[in-house]
Amino acid sequence: MQNSKQIINYCAVFLLCFLAGCQPQRPAPLQLQLQWQGQPLRCDSNLTLNGQTFQLAQLQLFLSDFSQTKPIALTPGPYSNDQLVLLGIDCQSNDAGQWQIPLATALTPGPIRFTLGVPASLNHQNPLQAQAPLQQTDMHWSWQHGYKFLRLDLTGAANWSLHLGSTGCSGPSVMRAPTTPCQQPNLVQVNLQYSGQQQLVLDLAPLLQDFGANGENSCMSDPQTKSCRQLLPRLGVGSSAVAGLWQLR
Repeated sequence: MQNSKQIINYCAVFLLCFLAGCQPQRPAPLQLQLQWQGQPLRCDSNLTLNGQTFQLAQLQLFLSDFSQTKPIALTPGPYSNDQLVLLGIDCQSNDAGQWQIPLATALTPGPIRFTLGVPASLNHQNPLQAQAPLQQTDMHWSWQHGYKFLRLDLTGAANWSLHLGSTGCSGPSVMRAPTTPCQQPNLVQVNLQYSGQQQLVLDLAPLLQDFGANGENSCMSDPQTKSCRQLLPRLGVGSSAVAGLWQLR
């Protein structure tokens, strides 16, 4: 009887080990690192823009539609669904931010593509009823205009902001989704070359070089404002993003 129990126990242990070995390995997430002039950018870092000193107050962004030779799904979680992920940090909170892109499939050397922004099919909804990661209200403008694809807020002698999102969205009400596509979707496709064991880097210095940020020239994605006409093309809206903004290292 004792031998039978031992055999059963051994078989149970063997079966558990076998099943554990058969579980697919989850690929390591792709890390995003925020930088300024090639150095890590933190909440207590100083940024000098045309002689004015700023610090980061908030940097958050949505990345979506990852692909290589075929689409790459993401692993759903508190900051992601299978199509997009919310990354970045709010320096007024006590957490260290969210910097991991939970790819469901491991990357292989070669081209990689993704989009800065929220796909139109998900962009126009009520954040109070949305599923993760689209429930954060301060990353949302309105049902009509949708989400802020990128939110960059700097604090200094005068606060300054750059918020990227769709504009020219028409509908019966700001509390309703647009009935036709937005005139300026402002989705930005990023194309990079992956060689293995790299991090994704977003360096804000090429975006803000020679830009005199002040309390009067924030950019809310209005193509008619001077600051947006300067900064949106650097992000890649209607053109290729400025060199060095996105990198794999």
